[in-house]
Amino acid sequence: MRTLYFSLLLFVSISCLRFRVENLKEEILFRIPLGATNETFEGVVVNQVLTNVPLTIPTSSNISALPDNKQAVIKLFDRNGRLDATIGNPDFKSVAGIPHYPFRFGGIGIVAMNEDGDLVVQNRISSKGMELPAGQENLYKTYSGAFSTQGTTVLPSFLVQITQKGVVKFMLGASGKNSEPFRYIEYILPGEGDKLFVYHRIAEEMRLSYFEEGELKGNLKESALDVFSSSDAKEYDITLDKLLPHPEGDYVLGSFSYDSKKDKRFKFRRIYRFHFDSKEVELLKEIQDPSEILFSIRNNGEFYIWETEDGGNSVRLQVHDKEGNHINNKRIPFSSPRGQWRETYTDAFDTIYSVRIRSGALEVYRWI
Repeated sequence: MRTLYFSLLLFVSISCLRFRVENLKEEILFRIPLGATNETFEGVVVNQVLTNVPLTIPTSSNISALPDNKQAVIKLFDRNGRLDATIGNPDFKSVAGIPHYPFRFGGIGIVAMNEDGDLVVQNRISSKGMELPAGQENLYKTYSGAFSTQGTTVLPSFLVQITQKGVVKFMLGASGKNSEPFRYIEYILPGEGDKLFVYHRIAEEMRLSYFEEGELKGNLKESALDVFSSSDAKEYDITLDKLLPHPEGDYVLGSFSYDSKKDKRFKFRRIYRFHFDSKEVELLKEIQDPSEILFSIRNNGEFYIWETEDGGNSVRLQVHDKEGNHINNKRIPFSSPRGQWRETYTDAFDTIYSVRIRSGALEVYRWI
């Protein structure tokens, strides 16, 4: 009995430790004024909603970058919300005393920032002369933040790696430097050093391409993933949710949803580990709740599962170790009103950010 008692006590202690919840605190990093002048960020309001805010705002220690697709420039703001520099449209009327570095973007899409502070900009090729199907909006004229990977028209673009002083380092296409353009790009993630990961679509399939110093090192193609040819494919409709790379490029986590072929209902979600340079596949996690979603990977190999709580007023990030064991939890409690908060995201260096619109300003927070 004594042995059983201590065994139960040990189990309860481990369980409590394992499912402890750490409440994170918000720390404001940037507060960028919204306005109609060249030294502010012009918000476009539709039905009382700010529509042209990018989903993610790339930041370094002292600078944040906001793409203004209306004027074809990227505005760099310091921690105090002051305009530090602008990059882009040679015809842009620069602000007195603020440096402007000219570069002619065809159309600005996603913007990311690497470890050295260089910008990686999705530069869409001009749509001049392209005929669009009747009734389809010209997505090239869509403001930043509204870009979608869905549509019937090809949206060719290149990635430009450019310094904060406007020096172009190289142009990147789907196969490396100066190669054919990307079509659809869903996300860009700068990794450690000169590593860059691009999640994009080619010929109706998603793929994750891995570049280093502008050279293509490998990719994972949706059609080549063994998950779709497994015996489970007879019973389930399998959908790729996302592919997320480890920042060092060692491996990739893939999330897949399984729906019953009989009743078309969600049954479970699985998370696998893949490698760029081998066919090895490892099942790490099976999730029964459709609301639990793979969110990000940390440098140490732990990964987060996103779980919405309290009607969306908070988020619990389930922390899983490299082998898929649930070891801890972190809670992001959004202060009221919840409607002010926009996207929550991470970078490759374990920082969790959220964007907030409040009192005529665009705010970037870090959760600590």
